[in-house]
Amino acid sequence: MSKVLLINPAFNINKENYDSSISVGLLSIATYLDSQSIKVSIIDGVRQKDYLKLVEEKVKDCDYVGISVMTTQIPHALKVSRLVKEINPDCKIIWGGPHPSFFIKQTSSHYLIDMVCYGEGELTMLDIVNNRPLAEINGIAYQKDDQIIVNQSRELHDPKKMPLFNWNLVPKEILSNLHLIPSLTSRGCPHRCTFCINAILKNRWRTRTAEQVLNDLEIIKSREYFKGKKLRFWDENFFVDIKRAKKVIDGMIQKDLIIPWETTVRANYLKEGMIDEEFIRKLKQSGCYLLSFGAESGCPRILKKIKKDIMPEDVINSAKMCLKHGIIPQYSFMAGLPGETRNEVMETLRLIDQLVKMGDQVQILGPQAFRPYPGSELYKECLASGWQEPKSLDQWGETIKDELNYLDISKFPWLDNPGFIESLEAYVRFGAHSIKSAMGSTIKVAKFLKLFFILLCKLRWKLKCFWLPWDYKLAKKFVTKI
Repeated sequence: MSKVLLINPAFNINKENYDSSISVGLLSIATYLDSQSIKVSIIDGVRQKDYLKLVEEKVKDCDYVGISVMTTQIPHALKVSRLVKEINPDCKIIWGGPHPSFFIKQTSSHYLIDMVCYGEGELTMLDIVNNRPLAEINGIAYQKDDQIIVNQSRELHDPKKMPLFNWNLVPKEILSNLHLIPSLTSRGCPHRCTFCINAILKNRWRTRTAEQVLNDLEIIKSREYFKGKKLRFWDENFFVDIKRAKKVIDGMIQKDLIIPWETTVRANYLKEGMIDEEFIRKLKQSGCYLLSFGAESGCPRILKKIKKDIMPEDVINSAKMCLKHGIIPQYSFMAGLPGETRNEVMETLRLIDQLVKMGDQVQILGPQAFRPYPGSELYKECLASGWQEPKSLDQWGETIKDELNYLDISKFPWLDNPGFIESLEAYVRFGAHSIKSAMGSTIKVAKFLKLFFILLCKLRWKLKCFWLPWDYKLAKKFVTKI
């Protein structure tokens, strides 16, 4: 019987709170392989100390190693791949995840990689470990006779036919540190936002049934190590089918499956006939404490450009409804898109200002600097502006080696002032909120230095003056996580 090792490599620079979550994609693949009687184990380099030693131990008699790779994981993914080949040269190395799915040929041409699994990995991995002829496996790419063969893509699978997560496959130290328990009730998204990975990879929306979701919650609530922890419906958009969502929420209340939970939702869903006053009261009753919204911009033109299909008024309305019912509204924003003017960025900051003035409960993420994903309309604009993507996997590794995020925005030719864009997230985080809230951030630095920076940020925020971010650049010298 084949033995499979699934690895989530460390990021090039680990961020705060990564160790309190879980790799949902790897757990889903591992659960499916296990349900098909495949011997499988997980190593998580983000959340397990000395994970390379674990790799050394487990790879000796392993037949296949599957590595899930985001762009900022490439340096460690390459290190793991070299280690595997040194210890067990016959072991097949399969790369999957976002980066290989975007750069299929570039990734599969690397000498350390035997195959790329692009798109969803559960069914593809099963075909691979069952030794089906490579030519018959959809969703893979590989080298043959110095040529890169890219097989046709695999159809998206039906989540209803997938087993619920097998928590016994998760290393115990990860479960003990878990902050948010994931329940994946759907895949993909039906909307068309041009910057989103789902729109680019055409991940249409597919669901589990309400009954399956409730069964999952029953399992979670019965586990002792989940006692007192919060849950996240890990969907891109939990509320697309409002009838299904209502069945889940009603079931949670009726079956006493009330757990503090959060999820993602679109701002324009909070309206009559969808998430109205009656339903939002039930959300609160079932344990909902936070709803996360992708607001993205305060500029109508930019919202139209990225095909977000919401308006700033929807964002304000969603905040009012959440606050009225004691639910935390959380909003993510971005800035620095191709063609976005400084005045349009200021529209975003004015919307953020409106939101934070509505109450201390409002949470703001960003504005994060826009970074392009290949295959999108925006990516083509970035290339047209003169930006050049790395031409090989090794070049990608070098490009992001010392970067906290995917790509260095100082090298984006469409930005005339990248320092302004890069500093905005810090100015909002420390300037827009109360001093008490800002002091409670996870940034590790001496209190007096943090307070001094907060006071400067609050002055900038009050004056809406964000040019020449000397204070931000100085702060970065003291801490790499600003």
